[in-house]
Amino acid sequence: MYEFLYKYFIEPILTFSGYNIVNTITYATILIFAIFLVYGILNKLKIKIDGKFGLSLLPWILLGSFLRVLEDYNHISYFLISPLIYITIFSITFLFLLFSLFLERKTKIPYHSYFFSFGFILAGISFTQIKIINFVGISQIIFLDLLFLILTLILGNITKTTKTLFNKFTIFSQIYDSTSTYVSVQFYSFREQHVLPNLIIPLLGGNWIFFIFIKFIIILIFVYFVNFYVKDKNFGNWLKLVVIILGVAQGTRDMISLGVFG
Repeated sequence: MYEFLYKYFIEPILTFSGYNIVNTITYATILIFAIFLVYGILNKLKIKIDGKFGLSLLPWILLGSFLRVLEDYNHISYFLISPLIYITIFSITFLFLLFSLFLERKTKIPYHSYFFSFGFILAGISFTQIKIINFVGISQIIFLDLLFLILTLILGNITKTTKTLFNKFTIFSQIYDSTSTYVSVQFYSFREQHVLPNLIIPLLGGNWIFFIFIKFIIILIFVYFVNFYVKDKNFGNWLKLVVIILGVAQGTRDMISLGVFG
């Protein structure tokens, strides 16, 4: 049993070797469970999942990405390696969320302001420890992201499925992730750590530009499904926010990693 756990779970963390089919399925199962568990907690706290909450959460997402890059650079702690970093960042974020809610009750100032500010300060401190050397690589990613952001905002008005700003940013978050992967892997010899992309892209000739379009199609289907089949709007927004968190966290980590190690 120990040999199995070491081979598929412990060793990939200790050796930074990424994901395999066993830990991928396991982590995906845990993620699904966590989605419902965290949503239940947020419901108990009477937190509305909307744009304000998403914006106040943004610096905490960036904090996770920055700390992950710092771990790659300085090897601070195994708790900052995926997937353990998700538990670490969630724990810190949740504590500050509770503190922000406490301050709201005391001061009558919306908790979003406190929550965003705490995250902004911590993310800012973390970012100052990062030394960027590859500005060209980052510029390539930013250029693609700006292009796709403009296209998403404009073309998103064509159909009802993608018309709201929340839906547009849900879609863009995954494009943002895929462009970072595309530039890093295609032009700078970085390695994709996830199982499915490494299985699919070689079948398409090995050009990672296809990764952008595959993610785009998948996220469109996801948004359509949530819009028309999830009746609870708050829960639907939560599902979209989870996708945004994953996309922005991974995309930012990949982009900053390219800037540091590229």
